[in-house]
Order: sequence, then structure tokens, then C-alpha cells
Amino acid sequence: MSKVFICAAIPDEQAIKEEGAVAVATAIEAGDERRARAKFHWQFLEHYPAAQDCAYKFLVCEDKPGIPRPALDSWDAEYMQENRWDEESASFVPVETESDPMNVTFDKLAPEVQNAV
Repeated sequence: MSKVFICAAIPDEQAIKEEGAVAVATAIEAGDERRARAKFHWQFLEHYPAAQDCAYKFLVCEDKPGIPRPALDSWDAEYMQENRWDEESASFVPVETESDPMNVTFDKLAPEVQNAV
């Protein structure tokens, strides 16, 4: 029985600077993590042949309910901007956005403040 695995390839700083490499992710189906990792390496190098000259960190985890994941069998660079690898849980988690103190929701202001604006 196949399971879904989230896979990501993250380039090192030199590859980003010199080659313009970007982190990409995909979701693939495989029997276990070892097979998912092998399948991912093969598909990644087939789709990005120039990546053979760069250093990448490959991350693989089993898809679980509640974890965001990229679409099956498609390459997604945005996924890695919206999610990060969490060493503790060995899975991907959404990036926490920094709140801007100058960005205020008008409806959440006190009525007196709304009237003053």
C-alpha cells in the first residue's frame, strides 16, 4: 500500500548565490520513506539536471493530517516559502508570520477609536 510523502530539496547558500537555486517541494507516493527518498532524488535530478552541480539538503517526511503539503507529483517553490522544516517533529510546519504593529484591523478597534479615525 502506498503512502504519501512530502519531499523538499533545499540548496546551500553557495548554490543560491552562484546558480540562483531555489528550494522546491513535492509530494510523492511510495511504499515507505526509504523508497520515497530514492524516488524523490531520481525525480528531482531528472527534472532539474543542473542541480547535479549544486549541494542540496533533501528532506522527506510522511504526510499526516493537518500538515500542509504540496500537490502530488508537481514541483512547488512557494511551499518552501510558506513552510519550514521542524527538526523536533521531523515534519514541515507553516512559517509564522510576523505581525506588523502598524497593520490594524479596523473592526477590532474600540468604538471610540473607530469614531476618531
